[in-house]
Amino acid sequence: MNDASALASNVLINKEGEWRCVWRVLAFYISFFLIASLLVALTQTLREIITQSGDLPVPSETDSSSSNLIAITVERSLLLISAIIASVLCARMIERRTLASTGYKLHDGWSRDFALGWALGALTIALAVGLAAAVGAMNFSLRQIAVATAARDFFILFVVLLIAAAFEEVFVRGFAFQALIRDAGPVAAVAITSVVFAALHLANTGSSILSTVNTALAGVWLGVAYLKTRSLWLATALHHSWNLVMVIVFGLPVSGIVDYKNMAWLDGEGLAPVWVSGGSYGPEGGIAATIAVTLCTLLIARSRLFKASDEMRAAIIPGSAATQTMSIFPKNSSHTS
Repeated sequence: MNDASALASNVLINKEGEWRCVWRVLAFYISFFLIASLLVALTQTLREIITQSGDLPVPSETDSSSSNLIAITVERSLLLISAIIASVLCARMIERRTLASTGYKLHDGWSRDFALGWALGALTIALAVGLAAAVGAMNFSLRQIAVATAARDFFILFVVLLIAAAFEEVFVRGFAFQALIRDAGPVAAVAITSVVFAALHLANTGSSILSTVNTALAGVWLGVAYLKTRSLWLATALHHSWNLVMVIVFGLPVSGIVDYKNMAWLDGEGLAPVWVSGGSYGPEGGIAATIAVTLCTLLIARSRLFKASDEMRAAIIPGSAATQTMSIFPKNSSHTS
């Protein structure tokens, strides 16, 4: 019995006396799915009540795209909220850390990381598109769109895609990623989460072997961004600007998704060879994106532009909640770098 108890304890607990990372990761995802299911059910119930009362107008065909955009925004918002709540529960109850430790603390230099990351992500997708266009694998035409409309659509997509990017970063490179880093090491953590990140896109329209490899490579790109800063601001900015510029500027599909094409400034089209442009899947399905993301990953890994702040190094230590306040704002700071 003692041997059985010792074996069970060894399976569940690591040498530091904590849950092994597999159980911490499992706890996070179970918590997330339970919370998300509850929030989605509550939202659907509320919608049905409002619809039955006649207070919610039925959308016409002309504004169906707006309704679809609202639905996507609500869905991604619920998922982000669920991921944040699960992160709070797991960080506090399992590792005795604050929510800030999972990546979105307004640490010294966070706004700089976000701004530089956003510019770098935009340049990276521009490089991918430029490489494909240079060999005739992409074609663009200017859409006739009013300046006010273009500005409005930019703002709408900025918010929608920021919510989506933030959710994916918390879900893939938040608490679970950090648990893997502590027990399995950074290389294994990046490899595992990159495979998971690629798997999440397998069902997208037009996915291929190359698009899956590129998505895994993007997981490495974003994982390296976290490791350099120990926060999610840089990774979120890279992820967000890549998607936003690809959609709003170039009018290209994002991982096979074309829902936002009518809001773009340019009308982009991937041509042959598809292995260069990505075709109907978008740039992420082509070798041009492989080259651009690889170069950006190397730049981030080798550059001295980014580094982890002392606040984030301290925040990620298990048990740090015992010595920290729950505030995510840095001391003696005006919330800017």
